[in-house]
Amino acid sequence: MSEQPNILFITTDQQRPDALGCSGHPCQRTPHLDMLAKEGILFDQAYTDCPVCIPARTTMITGIQSHQYGMPAFAAHHRIERHRNDFLGSLMTQAGYQTALMGKTHWHTDPTFQAGFEVYRGNKARGRAAVRKYGKLPPSLIGANEMTPMLHTAPEEFSTTSWAIQESIDWLDDREKERPFFLWTSLLDPHPPNVTYEPYYSMYDNEDIPDPVMPEWCQDERLPWSLKDIQNGNSFSHMNAVEKRKMRGVYYGMVTRVDHHLSRLFGTLMRNGLWENTIIVFTTDHGEMLGDYGTCFKGSMLDPSVRLPFIMRFPKSMQTLRNAKTSALIELADLLPTFCALAGAPCPDDVTGKNILPLVYGEQDSIRDDLHGQINNNHFFHDGRYKYLYFADDGKELVFDKSCDPLDEHDLSENSALLARLRKRFIAHLQNEQHEHLTDGQLLNLHKTNSDIDPSNVLNWMGLGICQ
Repeated sequence: MSEQPNILFITTDQQRPDALGCSGHPCQRTPHLDMLAKEGILFDQAYTDCPVCIPARTTMITGIQSHQYGMPAFAAHHRIERHRNDFLGSLMTQAGYQTALMGKTHWHTDPTFQAGFEVYRGNKARGRAAVRKYGKLPPSLIGANEMTPMLHTAPEEFSTTSWAIQESIDWLDDREKERPFFLWTSLLDPHPPNVTYEPYYSMYDNEDIPDPVMPEWCQDERLPWSLKDIQNGNSFSHMNAVEKRKMRGVYYGMVTRVDHHLSRLFGTLMRNGLWENTIIVFTTDHGEMLGDYGTCFKGSMLDPSVRLPFIMRFPKSMQTLRNAKTSALIELADLLPTFCALAGAPCPDDVTGKNILPLVYGEQDSIRDDLHGQINNNHFFHDGRYKYLYFADDGKELVFDKSCDPLDEHDLSENSALLARLRKRFIAHLQNEQHEHLTDGQLLNLHKTNSDIDPSNVLNWMGLGICQ
């Protein structure tokens, strides 16, 4: 193997942390991703610091947490201030890699910016190719964030997953062979609309699909204002029980379809003799609630939304851990410094993430003592065992023991000693950051009430048919 290994970076969009067979899900089938985990390392405490598309994806290309660069929110019009040579694609290109990105971007940058990747083929290119062959693609008939289960209406070859995988395959076949490659295959599925093709649409009809998680704390006065707000804007309140079950099954089918398409990409590596010279990293930008806690969507600090599926697979010659699982705390900001370490590239000084490689070589059991994330006015603070949530909209707090509570079902905030200890540590962390949500040692409380909830639907939740 050359000194600089090839790197294949694969991301999905809005994939739940438990939506992997290798994570122990009772019915989700992902045989090819399970193979990666068997040959590599599964991280079961990987998090996004801001569980919504744009900030999470910006963190991937900067190595900086969104609240550290100034925008822990969707904020489509925000533009990050950063030298163009310090983004992921630029760093890998400068390190000697042939770089390409196929699929979704969605960053806090100018929409035309390619993050320094030499080759970029995004959804606009997909749309132009489809128009040339078929004319305008038909709409999905449901909104861009709607979870009503539907059969896909677009030609299969021009669905976002099929197209991005095929573009990746074609690029691997035709690329220069003199340089190592860094390829980012960025898939849109299983992000809504909740549409797919057969056999995936019906694949889970007869499976024992788990019921949504509805713990006691989210049905009483402990429910924070921001979660009430998300529930108000959810996209499945109109569904009956049968349709809600079908919704979950179609989502699992979308994940399995992604896995099956990835087999084409993995097969291309094997066919070209690249499998044992390529590092593969798989993750997503954030999760999906999928009916848990009375809502769909993302945007909360609960585990189905904020925790990630995350797998790293290395060639045998690198002598990393194989068929291993770690509970070390990692986050999306760790990707860029890890890629820099693999490429032998200098890492920008302002990066807040950490290099993961000491974990994959078995040299360390952890790379951080705690982890802080934020979306809008909501925070999570994880100390390696306990996850403390603070909701500045109304001052509410929740505590979960992640050693035995993977879906945040059992709130421990009534344990006053535990709560006080975690709150004190969180306040000290905010003080070190000079965070605006802390004043004179007191956490911000905006005292929002039900009257502050917008009764209208979230844009694109309902009835706005889009092209897919």
